[in-house]
Amino acid sequence: MKKIFLLIAFIGLALTGRSQEASFVVSVPFDTLLIGNQLQVSFKLENGSSQNFTPPVFENFMVVAGPNMSSSMMMTNGVVNQSITYSYFLEAKEVGTFFIPPAKIEIEEGDLFTEPLEIIVLPNPDGIIQKNPGKTRSFGWDNDFFSMPELRMPSMPSVPAPKGKQKPKKKKRKTYKL
Repeated sequence: MKKIFLLIAFIGLALTGRSQEASFVVSVPFDTLLIGNQLQVSFKLENGSSQNFTPPVFENFMVVAGPNMSSSMMMTNGVVNQSITYSYFLEAKEVGTFFIPPAKIEIEEGDLFTEPLEIIVLPNPDGIIQKNPGKTRSFGWDNDFFSMPELRMPSMPSVPAPKGKQKPKKKKRKTYKL
């Protein structure tokens, strides 16, 4: 009886592992960019084991930073999900409509490609800086530690100065409530 149960459990785990199909996608926070701003392009492989990543050629863009690689693995109720993300920060060389060609990644089952991505670059006469809308607030080097409201010190109550070192009295203002 135990052998039959173990066999069924093993087959169930094998089928669960096979049902997760690998996917490879490209994402950007926005598809319209003002010239002089940076664009983050992320290539994400889910549920696959990466052998070799081939990035696209960014012809009309200057690579400011990258490739940055991050990976994660999560196991929930026996189901394993893993992902690998390659990110680049790009800056457009000129105004126009451009395409980011497909990226390629080799996995055990074969090669996967992303879809080509259209990016529209507009003039920026006012020098507007676009913020990344997908950026979450994190505690780290990219934040000003003392500007976080949850970390500000509450105002301290005033303590009288010791005798002999008294501050000159300030003239009080009258305030009225409406």
